[in-house]
Amino acid sequence: MTANQNASMKSLQTLIRQPLVGQGRVSQPEPTAMDMAIVDSVFSKLRVLFPVSAPRPEDEATHKAEWLKTLAAQGIASREQVQAGLNRARREQGDRQFWPTPRQFALWCQPTACDLGLPKLEAAFKEATRHYHHPDKHTWSHDVVRLAVRETGSWMFATGLEKDVLMTFERNYKVLCRRFSRGELTDIELPKALPETVTRPTEAAKAKSIIANLRTNLGLKGANDGD
Repeated sequence: MTANQNASMKSLQTLIRQPLVGQGRVSQPEPTAMDMAIVDSVFSKLRVLFPVSAPRPEDEATHKAEWLKTLAAQGIASREQVQAGLNRARREQGDRQFWPTPRQFALWCQPTACDLGLPKLEAAFKEATRHYHHPDKHTWSHDVVRLAVRETGSWMFATGLEKDVLMTFERNYKVLCRRFSRGELTDIELPKALPETVTRPTEAAKAKSIIANLRTNLGLKGANDGD
């Protein structure tokens, strides 16, 4: 290692010990030489794929430190995950020229439903909308789809707006896909993103009937009642 590389590594290690932007001081694991070598390699490849807005050389140490901390916070800890992120960046690059955020790259490193042999979100949602009302009678394409339907709830499917149902289902499906990829038990209840009970307006006729019953029970008269 040259003197410049050694100085750069020391500078990077100092920056890594600082907390993530927007967070309090949290202890960070000491990065290894391999960790920093991986980030060096990622930056080198991303400069070719996304040349616009890449970090300036004088700011690179700060950016790499933030990337290391963000990747660690998102559970990206192996060469295989990073390679998957680079492969996906190449597949999804299209006409994009702008440098990705560390959060975006971390998402690229995580397996998609297709990578796990699961249906794509669109196919899973289509299956869910067709069979949510009799989940026990349907043979699901994958148990993760069934669990995402359960967590979303048949009431949500039956009464919610399509965009709201899709948003809730997508959240549940992605959480369950990530747990499935880690080999975790998926047949558990997830924290709800939306309240389970929603106030719905009472129909006018029903409201009048309720008010009339209350008046009768309380011995009250309305404006239109006779003396």
